[in-house]
Amino acid sequence: MTDLNESAAGAATDPGLATLEAVERRVLWLATAIVDHANRVRPNPSGLKVGGHQASSASITSIMTALWLEHLTAEDRVSVKPHASPVLHAIEYLLGQLDRRYLTTLREFGGLQSYPSRSKDPVPADYSTGSVGIGATAPIWGAISRRYVGSHFGAQPVGRQYSLLGDAELDEGACWEAVLDPMVGDLGEVVWIVDLNRQSLDRVLPVFGANRFEAMFAAAGWQVITVKYGAILTGLFGRPGGESLRDRIDTMSNPEYQRLLRRSGDALRDGLCGSGPGSDVIRGLIRDLDDAELHAAVRNLGGHDQAALRSAFAAIDDDRPTVIIAYTVKGFGLPTAGHPQNHSALLKEPQLVELAARLGADPADPWRTFDPESAEAALCRSAAARLTRATSESVPPPAVPTDLGRTPTSTANTQSALGRTLLDLLRAAPDVGSRVVTVSPDVSSSTNLGGWVNKVGVWSARERTDWFADDSETILHWREQPTGQHIELGIAETNLVGLLGELGATWSRWGQPLLPIGVLYDPFVARALEPWSFGMYAGGQSVLVGTPSGVTLAA
Repeated sequence: MTDLNESAAGAATDPGLATLEAVERRVLWLATAIVDHANRVRPNPSGLKVGGHQASSASITSIMTALWLEHLTAEDRVSVKPHASPVLHAIEYLLGQLDRRYLTTLREFGGLQSYPSRSKDPVPADYSTGSVGIGATAPIWGAISRRYVGSHFGAQPVGRQYSLLGDAELDEGACWEAVLDPMVGDLGEVVWIVDLNRQSLDRVLPVFGANRFEAMFAAAGWQVITVKYGAILTGLFGRPGGESLRDRIDTMSNPEYQRLLRRSGDALRDGLCGSGPGSDVIRGLIRDLDDAELHAAVRNLGGHDQAALRSAFAAIDDDRPTVIIAYTVKGFGLPTAGHPQNHSALLKEPQLVELAARLGADPADPWRTFDPESAEAALCRSAAARLTRATSESVPPPAVPTDLGRTPTSTANTQSALGRTLLDLLRAAPDVGSRVVTVSPDVSSSTNLGGWVNKVGVWSARERTDWFADDSETILHWREQPTGQHIELGIAETNLVGLLGELGATWSRWGQPLLPIGVLYDPFVARALEPWSFGMYAGGQSVLVGTPSGVTLAA
């Protein structure tokens, strides 16, 4: 487990940091203005709620600016938390990818989507997000899909698969089903960044969950990088009395810390010092800080410190999955920062005017970009060039025959007929059969895929020894190798259809169409329908087979 609180403070001064932070301020302004225009400026004759999330966007602006402007490569893919779509569009605009006319169309029919979309946004997102837990886990299945395509149809460009999610999204069980799946431990290209702002939609989370998250990810074999404090706080911790200050903040409950963010002057000083044994020491430490300095220090968390974020990204170990837990403030930089009901709050006009003045923007010309000769514009141009993806030729899907040239004569159940049909397809049309990939949640033998699995083998990122190959009583031969065409996951239907969706989207990502077929017990189809349909929304094409035929697992 890596703690980068100390390394951030010791980072060498980089003149590029000031430029990066200037771009971050402009991204924050644009994201806020996009939501403001949709709600307060654009005509709304119906009177229906438009909505948007200024605070949720502000929470992750620092992280997304760092990623896009400095760290992403053209082959990386990013799943962006749903409520941060304005930040994504702001960055796309500054990089020259999104036309200015779209900035006024958030949540308008045919305009910028409420949540990032692969199929409906003018600049297609890497992953569609919106349904909690599904978009967060999609990069895992995208990583497997890329590796599968590479092992069967030629090497694909290698890039990281990032997932940006809020800490409240980790309440969704689908996240942990994916994190713990045995297939995931080998996926070193997977990086999750948790925007730990300690808030959900309605409240400040009552229980401090970061330590628990760290332990759970570490137990699953993930690299854990924690970015908790920025340079200002870290500097204070190094002074006499600093350990007491750190202990005080570390042991605060979430609500108590959030309340500090809404205080100023003596109320902030008294609240920060508390009444415990170290209160006098802390009071002496902060005595020489004026109110503005103390206000900035309390908000100086690692997820908003560009030097700390640089250190975190530099520490990623590509040999295993990584989670970066970045402490943030929901609404950072906005007047609503830290308020427990800021989730859907909109800035009032005077607040917006004050924000513009502080961020160097102009409410009368909200979509203004940087001077082309400025360092900020040069940084945006450099990032845009780095992130330009090469176009790839798409392979047309092979024609599936309507007759396999074989008429069964014996009596058989429907589930055994499925396995037999797959083998017949491989024989009659090998070009089609080679693009079939089956996926099962640990029920291959009981759903009668045994013959198919014996024939094509089980896919694995690397070849594994089959220790039962010489056992005469072995009926199902489990040969795990990169050329296999069956993928076996743990028992979780959400993982099954999540992977199906990404396997079904390889035609649009890498130009290689697959024919993915998922098999599960039919009573559990209902459990899989919602995430499966979300995969279709994102462009995934697949077949889901429920077996055995019947209503229950009983006679």
